[in-house]
Amino acid sequence: MKIVFLSTNICSVPTLQFLMNTETVLAVVAPAEENPFNQQLEQFAVGLNVPFKRFSKPEFTAGFKDMLTELQPDLVLVFAFGYKIPSELFDIPKYGFFNVHFSLLPKYRGQCPVFWQLKNGEETGGISVHQVTAGFDAGPLLMQKEVAILPGASHGVHWGRLSLESVAVIASAIDKLKSTGITMLLPQNEASASVAPAPKPNDLAICWETQSAREIENLVNATNPDYGGAVTLLRNQMLRLLEVAPAELNSPVEQAPGTIVYADVNHGLFVACKNQQYLRINIVHSTEGILSGFKLAALGIQAGERLLTMPNQ
Repeated sequence: MKIVFLSTNICSVPTLQFLMNTETVLAVVAPAEENPFNQQLEQFAVGLNVPFKRFSKPEFTAGFKDMLTELQPDLVLVFAFGYKIPSELFDIPKYGFFNVHFSLLPKYRGQCPVFWQLKNGEETGGISVHQVTAGFDAGPLLMQKEVAILPGASHGVHWGRLSLESVAVIASAIDKLKSTGITMLLPQNEASASVAPAPKPNDLAICWETQSAREIENLVNATNPDYGGAVTLLRNQMLRLLEVAPAELNSPVEQAPGTIVYADVNHGLFVACKNQQYLRINIVHSTEGILSGFKLAALGIQAGERLLTMPNQ
């Protein structure tokens, strides 16, 4: 099958490697805006002697249309691509456009599905391969696979796992296209639809007064590393928590949520949450760098100090 591959992210490399061994990859296309992730993708494609092309958003419709008309691919596979696909391009490839989305659609439609699944404490997520239509992540489904979210998995860990799991899902999707075309697609159930937009600053902030220890841990995991950590205040300076763990104290005394109840260079930093629950602060990102809870204790953070909720932004 002749495929044009659209992506912005290094996470698509396992799939691209697979396609290079099994199909004919005519080109890899990325947005014009460079970042470390799509630069790595470009280096990988060029190393495999696959033509690599960038389009700016204004030139994408006309430029990509010309490319498709010339190449006449069977399929355009979209994997973490930043631009909306114009509907006038849909019918140029034999099988159209299909997108790889990291959720079990129609749940978590949008650009940040993994963040919201982790923040909401979902135990399972998944991978969907769906036809690209005018509706955002709303096209009929070609293939899906449920993927468990491992306890304590960060955004980066779960994303990496999904990237590897995608290879088998896409292989099955391509086999299905070859055998049945687009006649066996399943419509999405609109009654189950939910959205996953880009998080706003308040979505990244810990609210010590209302969130449980589990909810705070989920938020920390959801923000590591892509969003820099969950935001709180310490000594009137922003602190981003990158890793925490549930903790139990031998003789707990009720403290206001956010209060540091124990700080020791040998055992680390422990903070109170609501309902007499506790978290150990393992890793933070501060203006001084990325530090452990042990290092914070060694630098003079003491029991009785308090982590505060950021004001609404």
